[in-house]
This record gives sequence, structure tokens and C-alpha cells, in this order.
Amino acid sequence: MIRRLRAGDPRLARLRTAVRTDARARAGAFVIIAGLLTAIALLLAPPATVTYSVGEVAKGAIRAPRSVSFVSESLTEAERDRAAAAVQKQYATDPAIVVNASTRLQSSVAAIGRIRLEAAQTRDQKITALTRLPDVALTTAIATDIVDMTQPEWDQVASAVDTGLRTLYAQGIKAEQLDAVKADAVKALPSGWTDRQKRAGAEIVKQNLDANVKVDQLATNLAQQDARNAVTPVQVQVTAGEAIVRTDEVVTKLEVEKLRALGLANEGADWRGAIGLLLWAVLIAGVLALFIERYATEAWLDDRKMILVVVSLLVLTAAGRTLVPTHTVAVYYAPFAAIAMMLTVLVGGRTALATQIAGALHVGIMSSQVELVAYVLVPALLGMAAVHRATTAREFAVGAVAVAAGAAGVILAFVLVGRAEDPLGVAQLLGGALVSGLGSGLLAFAGMAILGHVFRIPTVFELRELSDPNHPLLRQLLLRTPGTYHHSLLVGNLAERAAEVIGADPLVARVGAYYHDIGKMRNPTAFIENQTGGNPHDELDPLVSAGIVAAHIKDGLALADRYSLPAQIREMIPGHHGTSVVRYFFQLAQQRGQAPDERSFRYPGPRPRSKEAGIVMLADGTEASVRSLSEKNPETIRGMVERIIDERVADGQLDECDLTFRDVQKIKDAFCELLLGVYHERIPYPEDRITRIKPAASG
Repeated sequence: MIRRLRAGDPRLARLRTAVRTDARARAGAFVIIAGLLTAIALLLAPPATVTYSVGEVAKGAIRAPRSVSFVSESLTEAERDRAAAAVQKQYATDPAIVVNASTRLQSSVAAIGRIRLEAAQTRDQKITALTRLPDVALTTAIATDIVDMTQPEWDQVASAVDTGLRTLYAQGIKAEQLDAVKADAVKALPSGWTDRQKRAGAEIVKQNLDANVKVDQLATNLAQQDARNAVTPVQVQVTAGEAIVRTDEVVTKLEVEKLRALGLANEGADWRGAIGLLLWAVLIAGVLALFIERYATEAWLDDRKMILVVVSLLVLTAAGRTLVPTHTVAVYYAPFAAIAMMLTVLVGGRTALATQIAGALHVGIMSSQVELVAYVLVPALLGMAAVHRATTAREFAVGAVAVAAGAAGVILAFVLVGRAEDPLGVAQLLGGALVSGLGSGLLAFAGMAILGHVFRIPTVFELRELSDPNHPLLRQLLLRTPGTYHHSLLVGNLAERAAEVIGADPLVARVGAYYHDIGKMRNPTAFIENQTGGNPHDELDPLVSAGIVAAHIKDGLALADRYSLPAQIREMIPGHHGTSVVRYFFQLAQQRGQAPDERSFRYPGPRPRSKEAGIVMLADGTEASVRSLSEKNPETIRGMVERIIDERVADGQLDECDLTFRDVQKIKDAFCELLLGVYHERIPYPEDRITRIKPAASG
């Protein structure tokens, strides 16, 4: 018996672990889930369809909900049949028939000649013998004529009948012409012959005549097939509102074709089609998984984002399945672009693009029309470009206008290419484009806010709330650890600038920098930027001090959980140190001759996995080190920035994030530019050059 997996079942836990850690298991799970769900949506019976077969009496009238043009198989086949029937039969001459006839004739002439020369037989006996010849059927009258001929007469007949036979065959004899040729056989003989010569010669020739021109069935079939192939497919135009089927009338084959072209005919169970759609759904899911895994790793490794991708693809497919079969004007009012715009903000542009393409392909296989594929995809691309950052609600308004313009462009392009002549229909479609654009903007904005909260994916508005200095956690950081607060602000400025120059998310980097050191609030005086008196570490063992310092990671994570900080921001807390060494206390232990184990002095990690977390790590180390410089000038600042970042790279702290060497160099330049602005050399103002303000006169 197969037991059901329950929440506490260890097998379920192992399955979850495999899906999260094993690349193949994760890809397989995505393909199975996304493929099956979209396949179910594709296989759902289309609404508003009827089942009519040829010869059935219609129970109700059906009018075309839209205009459509299609190739009629029934009318095309009828035209092909007419073209094939008009082809003349192809004939071929058989030379063997002439040879065989000539051989028989000569044999008959020779036999007749021998009987004529029989001296022992009487005239009557010769006549009887001639009528009994096997190769030629001679009547008594003809046999009498042959016996009564003189030898010269017979010699003329014997030498000329073969020529006459070949003359008749030379003109070609068809089966339907055979009787007429036999009747005129005497015309092929010399006109100067006597009557009995003509009668005998004509009879002998007729006995050996047969049709030598016969129908060449293969050539005829080929000619008919060429005629069928030359027929242009018959195009049928259905106009919106046209009556396709009328009540109580017999349904014709052409009417069934019109229903199919409009998507109104329910074809019943189609197992081959069902298998094809299942294969298609799994194939698209596999390609989508491969693309996201290779080119959108951050989304691929986030369970919530991948669930949102599957849900979005399912919604696109289900919406298409609901609207496309009838293919009414309503399909042009659907806000398909909202999915891509929302995913761009919550998941990422690459993942949004791949998901929208997958949905458009599903719509394409349901409609078999390039127009709808373009209508689902092209406006969505414009909407994605408009809300790339989504820093304000205004971007969604711009995105709505962009989607409407793109949808209208697609409609006009296909109308002009198809040379449609239905102004009212075009106006309806353009109205649909406008509604689709506005609806996409509104739904994308609402979906971003609602689904971002449901799936705990931080939006730009949530991040802005977190960056507000009045946020309770930042307020506590300022009051309890003012030095750390000031340090976090500087790190935020550095991280934001670096994220801008390498194309990362500046807002995520800045907000993450604000919260990366919140764990220091539990023990503020353990960190030098908050110390106003003595240093408590002077009395402690370096290993103990290192543990106290490293504890701010665990304390920060506890606060992040308490205040429900987003995962992107939470990652900065352990990620800004990664698994690096608490360098100061490690070196202090070495100076005291303790031979310390480096592993005991490392932070717990993990190392940063996103570009923004990597930037915050580099900004944190750089800001603290540059602040400690006794002399701050371009050379010392540049040297310190280079040293700190190179140490992090050499220690492998950036191995798990997507920062490239080019990104790292750009980050160095951005840090130097900003730090030089903060610590620029100031003009000295001597005491004696300051104009003092005279006190106001009393009274």
C-alpha cells in the first residue's frame, strides 16, 4: 500500500530538501508542476461551443461573433474533383498488337494459298477447307470468291493485304473506333481490284484488326493529379454577424467548417490532440525552467518567486483558454500585459519576459494565429520597459499608455496587412486595446502590492518605508547606537552609488546597508564607533572578544525576524561579513603568542549571494577602514579601498554572488569618488582672519 505523505513525514522533508538543493530535482519539479497545470488549462473544454455534424438538423441559429477568413476543404475538394474530371484520357499505342496481327495475317494467307494449290481436292472440298481454317473465319461466300480467283488475282491479294492492315493500324485504332475501321477496311485496299478481290481481302484484313491505342491509366492519373494540384484553395470569408446555421435546417459540410474556423465547433474527445497539448505544455515548461535557471538565478533559487511564476503562467493560459476559442472581440480587452509588468517588479525582467513568451506561445497553439501571439507579447514588452524600476505609481500609468499604444499598433499592422474592410470591427478592436492597456496598468499595480505581500516579495514602496528614518528599527538604531547609525548611512550611500554603476538595485542596496548592523544594538559599547569611554575588550581574551563581535550577526537576524524584514534585506545581515575573519582580534591573539585557530575567528556567514549583498559587504569594510585612516587624501583612500576589496576577493567572499571583475573595478571607482567627496581637503581658516560679530549695544 502506498502511504500518503503527511506534513511531518521525513520523506516529505527529504523531498523538499532535494528540490531546494539539487538542481535536477528542482528543474524536474518545476517542469512537472508547471507543465501539468498548464496542460490542464489547455485541455479544458472551450466554452460556448456546439456539436454539429454534417446532415444533422440544427436546433438553434448561430451567428458569427467575429469576421474570419479560412480555406474551405469541402469547396476546394469539389473544385479539384471538377478539374480532374475535365482532364482528357491519356492514350498509348501498343506496337505488339500490330506485329501479332501481321503475323496472324501472313499465316492465314499462307494457309489459304496452300489450300488453293491442292490439286487432289475438288472445288467444293477447297471451299469447305477454307471455312475450317483456325486463324481466320471465312464464310462460304468469301471462300468461294477465294477459290474462284485466278492465281494472279490471289497473288495480288496475298501481297497487298499486309500493307492494307498496317495502313489501318498506322492511323491508330481505339476500342470505340474498331467497328468503324473494320467497316471501312476495303478502302485500304487497291481500288483497281475486282469485287471478289476486295471482298476477300477486306474480310482477311478485318479478321486481324484490333484496338492498338488504349487508355494509359498511369498517365491519366498523373494528369488528373496535376490538375488537382493546380487548383487554388478556395478562400471563404465570414463576416461578423453572418448567420452560419439556421434553426431547423440541415447542417452542411461548409457550415461545419465555418463553425470550426470560428472556434465554435466542439470536436469531442481528441486523444491525439490531448497528447500533443500535454507534450507542448511540458516542452514549454522545460524551456522556461532552463532559461530562468541559466539567466535569472536569483529568481530560480527563490521558492516564492518560482511559485509566482507558475501561477502567472497558469493565469495567462487559463485566460487564453477562456477567451481564445470563441475569439470574440472580448479577447482584445484582456489585460495580458499585466502579468509581465507585475513579474518585472516582483521577480525580474528576464523571468517576466520568459514567462510572457511562454504564455503567448500557449495562446498561439490555442488560436493558431500569429496576430494573438503578437497581441499578448508585444504590448507586454513595452509595459515591462516602462515599469523596469517601478519607483513611482507614475511609471505604471506610463506603462498603461505604452501597452495601449503597443496593442493598437499590433491591431493596425495586422488590419493593414490583411486588408480588412470592417471599420466598425477595427474600432471595436482599438477600443479593446485602450481598455487592455489601462487594465494592465491598474492590475499590475494592484497585483504588485497584493502578491508582493502574499509571497513576501519586497516592493519598491515597502523598501521606501523601510528606508524612512522614522521606522521603529532605524529610530532605535539612532538612539541606542548613534555611531553605528552614522556608519550605516555612509555605507548606504556607498552601496547605492555602486549599485547604480553596475546595474544592480540601488534601493535594495541602500536599505540593506541601513539594517546590516542592527544587531549591534544589543551590546553597543562592544563596537568602537559607539564607545565614548574605555574599551571593554581591553580586559578580554581575543577569542572571547571575537565571539562578542560576531554575535551581532545572530542578534541582527533575531531583530530582522521580529520586525519581518524582507529576505533581500535580511540577507545583508550575515552577508556583510560573510565568513571573513575577525581580523583585529585574530592578529591580537597572534601578537600575544596564542597561535589561534583561524576558523574560530571567522564570522558564521553565509557569504553574500546577491549583487546587492556583495556590494554592502565591500562598502561596510571600505567605510570603516577609510574612517580609521589618520591621513585622508586621494592616495591613501584609493590604496585602502583597493586593499580592502582585494582582500575580500582573495578570501573568496564574493564567490557565491554574480559580481564580475569588471563590476568590482567599477565598485572601487565609485567608492573612491564618493569617499573623496566626503573626506575632501578643507581650506584652513586662521583665528585672526575670522571676523567676530560685535555684541549688540545694551539699552
